[in-house]
Amino acid sequence: MIFDRSILAAFLALSTSVHGHTIVRSIWVNGVDQGTGVGIRTPANNGPIGPGYNSSPVKNLTSIDLRCNLLGDTQAADTIVVAPGDTLSFEWGHESRQDIDDIIANSHHGPGLVYISQDPPRDDSWVKLWEEGEYEPGKWFVTTKLIEDRGIHSIKIPADLAPGYYLLRPELITLHEGETKFPDNPIRGAQLYMACVQIRVAGAGGVSLPAGVGFPGAYDYSNPGINYNIYWTVPGAPPYPIPGPTVWSGAEPSIANPPLGTKKGELAFIPWSKWIITTESVVYEVKTVEGVQTTESSAYTATWPTAYVTPAPTL
Repeated sequence: MIFDRSILAAFLALSTSVHGHTIVRSIWVNGVDQGTGVGIRTPANNGPIGPGYNSSPVKNLTSIDLRCNLLGDTQAADTIVVAPGDTLSFEWGHESRQDIDDIIANSHHGPGLVYISQDPPRDDSWVKLWEEGEYEPGKWFVTTKLIEDRGIHSIKIPADLAPGYYLLRPELITLHEGETKFPDNPIRGAQLYMACVQIRVAGAGGVSLPAGVGFPGAYDYSNPGINYNIYWTVPGAPPYPIPGPTVWSGAEPSIANPPLGTKKGELAFIPWSKWIITTESVVYEVKTVEGVQTTESSAYTATWPTAYVTPAPTL
């Protein structure tokens, strides 16, 4: 019997896909861990407790879940204060923040992207700050660099960015089932992992974000960066095209990850009861005094429009 290697690879990817889920678990500012879940609108469970996960991908490109994931309009309890020029690092993980975590399945090839928007966002407010895809033949950001860097990738907050509340939207697009369009076969299709991180930019910068794209709306099933076969490409075809708009001219150049300090918060698997916290609002601010960085927290009252805040479900 003769086996088609592309079919075999697709089967293997499908058989391991449930084990490849990942989620943003913590944010670091200038190498200082803000703590597990701080500032992150951690997605809700996508099914009954037990068989459901809150680290599952979004595949429906027309769903509001594409913006900030499940219950993404529900405010996080925390907002992280940063300044223009600060280095902000995202930490992804499969099941935990422990050293034994595998970050994401090594079959989940694809690009990484980061968007920013004013908070609350509009239909055209998402601006791309960074992206990286297949940087060498067969080497993808998600399954090479991200795994090797233990789930960490970093950006700089744009220089002179105007003060105010923003959302950062880190995203991974995995293509191990992307040779099929989701509407044609809902069991397959490109998998998108994203989260929204609440930040407040301090300082007196005067640069405003330009018009951007909307989520949903930025991607289409016909985009070659969404409907893409990683198992076989036409000889001489152009490199993989990362979907979405071009990176904003006001974004900072790509940077290496900074040295990281000690992890803070719960590092093991986080139970369902702690995924969504809506009882308190806390702002975390990184301060440097005589060369020593500390993270200070204080309570604050959120001022979002009432219609924008979606109550979390009763747990």
